[in-house]
Amino acid sequence: MNLQDLVYFNHLAKTLNFTATAKHFYVSQPSISMALKRLEKELDTVLIDRKRVHKNLTLTETGEILLKHSTQILTTIDTISEEIHDLKNEVVYFGFLPTIGGRFMPQFMPRLDKFSSAMKLIEEESSDVMYDLVRKGQVPLAIIGSDVPSFEDNSILQVPLKQEEMALWVSPENPLAQKSIVTASDIQKELFVSLTQGYTHERIFEEWTKSSNIDQPQTLYTKEIQTALSIASSTNMLAFMSDILVKDRPGLVRVPIKNAPKFYISLIINKNLDNTTYFQKEFNKKMIELVEAYRPE
Repeated sequence: MNLQDLVYFNHLAKTLNFTATAKHFYVSQPSISMALKRLEKELDTVLIDRKRVHKNLTLTETGEILLKHSTQILTTIDTISEEIHDLKNEVVYFGFLPTIGGRFMPQFMPRLDKFSSAMKLIEEESSDVMYDLVRKGQVPLAIIGSDVPSFEDNSILQVPLKQEEMALWVSPENPLAQKSIVTASDIQKELFVSLTQGYTHERIFEEWTKSSNIDQPQTLYTKEIQTALSIASSTNMLAFMSDILVKDRPGLVRVPIKNAPKFYISLIINKNLDNTTYFQKEFNKKMIELVEAYRPE
């Protein structure tokens, strides 16, 4: 089966338009027609009904089958091409959360000069999403945050980087800004702002309010860290955040929480990837060394 014929068919099957398909590939319309005829002859079937009922083309049942599988085949070929390209060009992948990973890169990057030109950052805002990408093998390694000190997953190598106590962040005008520490009883009636579902902070916040017997806290949820901090700095609402997300933020005062929950930051690596290149393995090893040797500046 001619691969280019399959490429033409896949586009034609999605558009059901010979002219548009020919224009897309900068070829003549007869070239698309001939490709379709070759496929139909080889597969001994009619793939597209060309009776032009109501001037519309329609896929036959066998055409639907070929569309489904040709899409899978072409996606696989694209993946193969990308992996071969990355191998030849020694590309390394690094799962990167700007809000967390960005805090450590000033220390790590000067020691990664061998890899810096070959590094491809896979960026996500949510640690939960990034963890899932690493677990599935779509990203080989990443720095993420978590509500647990260790993961119960044999496919993941976890290298602890840092742990922080969660805190409340308030405007200087908020009465709580004068306190050296707050307890759950101090904030029973307060309004909170926190990150929404899908973020580790939301899960930590929910567990903390339950364990602290804060009954149905009035909470505004947002996907944007800067939005949460802006609200806290301009109102009397309390932002529930880890230090790493609020560093160097003017207009906010950190208020420690008694028996505060912890936020764990780790490097995680998928140990079971069969297609990891030698260069990626070198990068993984170097990242482990840097994380194990990490000392806050």
